[in-house]
This record gives sequence, C-alpha cells and structure tokens, in this order.
Amino acid sequence: MKLTIDNLGKIIHSELELNDLTILVGDNNAGKTYITYSIYGLLDNWRDFVNYNSFGLIEKKLKSDGQIILNKEEIINLITKSIISESERFQERIKDLFNDKEGQFANAKVELNFDKPTSFKNAERKVQIGESIIFEGKVEDNTLSMSYTKQNDSVLDERLFKRVIGDMFSSLVFDDIFPEPVIITAERLGISLFYKELDATRNSLIDGLQKLNEKDSNMHPFELLMSMTAYYATPIRDHISFTRDIEKIKKYNPKIDSTYPMEIIKEILGAEFKKENNQDIRFYTKRKKNNRFDIPLYLASSSARCIVDIYFYLNHIAKEGDILIIDEPESHLTLRNQRLMAKLLVSLINLKIKVFITTHSDFLVKEINNFILLSNPFEGKDNWLNKHKFYSEKDKIESSQVSVYQAKEGILENLVVTKKGIEIPFFDEEINHLFSISSDLDYLID
Repeated sequence: MKLTIDNLGKIIHSELELNDLTILVGDNNAGKTYITYSIYGLLDNWRDFVNYNSFGLIEKKLKSDGQIILNKEEIINLITKSIISESERFQERIKDLFNDKEGQFANAKVELNFDKPTSFKNAERKVQIGESIIFEGKVEDNTLSMSYTKQNDSVLDERLFKRVIGDMFSSLVFDDIFPEPVIITAERLGISLFYKELDATRNSLIDGLQKLNEKDSNMHPFELLMSMTAYYATPIRDHISFTRDIEKIKKYNPKIDSTYPMEIIKEILGAEFKKENNQDIRFYTKRKKNNRFDIPLYLASSSARCIVDIYFYLNHIAKEGDILIIDEPESHLTLRNQRLMAKLLVSLINLKIKVFITTHSDFLVKEINNFILLSNPFEGKDNWLNKHKFYSEKDKIESSQVSVYQAKEGILENLVVTKKGIEIPFFDEEINHLFSISSDLDYLID
C-alpha cells in the first residue's frame, strides 16, 4: 500500500509504501508523528475509502436471486472499482484525527494506492438484522459467494442494504489490503501511569450529566462538554482505550504462536505482567527468595511501563495481518535492551505481523542491519551462531522486507536498503561529527 500525504503540518509532500517493516527517521519536529497518526487513521478508518455505490451488481443480484457467486477475476475488478484513492470523508476526519481545533490541517490531503491482490484467504461472515433478515458471505478457493434471505415481507432501508453488503464484501476480501492497526504512542509512559485517573475523568462526566437533570442545576450543557473535552489526538485516545480495556483483552488468546517474542520481552523486563479481578496491572517475577517481587505498575520502572501494552497485545489478541505501530520503541531502554527490541520487532514480522516504527536510535537500526545480514547465506554461519549466543536462526529479515524513510525539510526521502543493511545519513553524519571532535580533542590533549 502506498500513501501520499501533502500539506500536513511541516510535511509538504511525502510518499510512503508500507512494507513488512517500515522505519521512519528524522529530526525532532520534522513531522514524523503527523505521518504516523495519518497512517493509523487511514487504516483504522479504511471504509472512508470504499465507494459503496460500486456494489450495485451485488445488490441487484441478491434482491432478484437471493445469491451471487463471483470468481477471482470478478472479485479483483470489483475491488478496483470500490476503493477510491482520495476520500472527502477522510479529509473531514483529519480534523478529529489530530484534534485540530484551530484548522491547522484544513488543507491536508491523503491519497491511497494499492496493489491488486492475487489471491484471497478463505473466510466466512454472517449478518443478521432483526429476526427475519440474514446476509451470509463466504470466500473459498478464490471464489466469493453471498446470499440474502428473509423470513417475511420485511423491507430493509436501501442505504442500510447497500452498507451491509459493502461491509460484508470488504471484510471478506480487504484483509490483505488494509491490515488492522494497533498503535503504541510515545505517550505510553503517561498512559500506563494515569489510565486510572483518566477513568476518574470519565466518571466525572457521568456525574456532570446527572447534575444536569437536577432542578437547581445552573450548569449549561455546553459548559459541561467544554470542561470535559480532552486535547488528545484520536490515536492517543485509542491507545488509552486499549490500556483501559486490558481487563477484557486478557480473556482472549492470540491467534499466533507468540512464544518466541514473549521470551524476548521477558528477557528485556526480567519479569512479567498480570491483571486479575479488576485490580491494577501488576509487575512481578516468580524468582525465589530475595529476588522475588510483585508490585503495582506505577511502582515499576519506566522501561516496564513502556512495554506493558506490547506485552498484553502479544499475549492475547495478536494475529497474522495486523500492523503494530510503535512510536520510538527504544524509549527508556538501555543499549542492550534496544538490541532486544530490534530482535522483538523482527520476530513479529516473521509471524506475519507488519511493523511501523519511528526511531531516533542508531543502535536499534544497526541491530536490524545485523538481522538483514543474517538473512544472507555465508560459509561458517552455523559456527558463527554457536559463538554468538545472542542470535539464533530465527533472527533474520530480508532486505526486501524493510523500507526506511527520512523526514527532512518537509519531504520524505526513501533511503536505500541492501543486503548489507541500511545507511541513514541523519544518524551517520552526527556520529561521524561526534567522533571527529573526540579525536581532535584527544590529539590536542596528547
């Protein structure tokens, strides 16, 4: 999927194609967060880019025959017709996406282009409206079938009918085009610490609404709403909701084998998380005697609080085809743990979860370079792995799976990724300059 973003804050023009691993680098205030939030917003609201009027053939066939069958070519043609590159609805959504109360992003534009899928996963969907109307859809062996039945003379609103079949078609065949996004924002340290207080704010809103019903209340409804309005962008609000809903999330099991990435997380933390019976999230270890601890999350280290959401995501709801978006995954981690974070990201990609990150860490990128190098065949590889126990045969990623972009002067530059890894001028220039100064000072002192 390729995105073109124009006139978004400091971003004058950017073109970006999502890969298995997409890395975004750049100076502070270069627009990386704007791009990140735009990608999340588009993927979370992909239906904004669906033209529901394009499903007229399905609508007509279902009403006349009660069913329709489409072959692979017909599915691809309908996908091409139904997805639009620019959406007026999404242009309007940008204001809410960034909580832009001043109209700073009024001229922002986001354009979408995608590769046509060549095959489709088997899938089934069922929608029941009331007791009498049932829609069913199925994809099997690259053939899509849909049916519509009703038990009586009930008449469905035209717009709702079109919406239901459009959503059913989309959910059956768009998975490979629009991965489901999960975002871990740079604000995660505060969110993990204050989500209980945010719940208290929500409860205050409920109390305020109750007061409006009191006869002696002098509060105006608009005054109440303005007092409770949060200055959060949508991705931050969604991240807060994720943390708040961990009690529900922990009831699910992941649809992937997350054993290896969870081992890496436990190596970073030296401990685990738990949440039981509406209690606070707790950070604990099962080690014996003096090394054992069991503490609430707010007493845990900043590194633990920065990883808690990734931990619960992987342990409970992760699935193939997701895209995990992480703002500065290296935040609050030591250099060794930044290396482990790079290993964690690569392990997710090898489980068919896409990853998008922004980073300021040359160390993390250089470790990803090592995993790219390890994907190459070379003589003595087994001996090398036996010698360097930090790495295993699992820790590798092909250069073709990695894309790197640098935000600079309002433009997004696509950096080269080869079998030898990634070169990032933004990092290399500063590092070389630093070593040059150090060498000069060392020489002068001698």
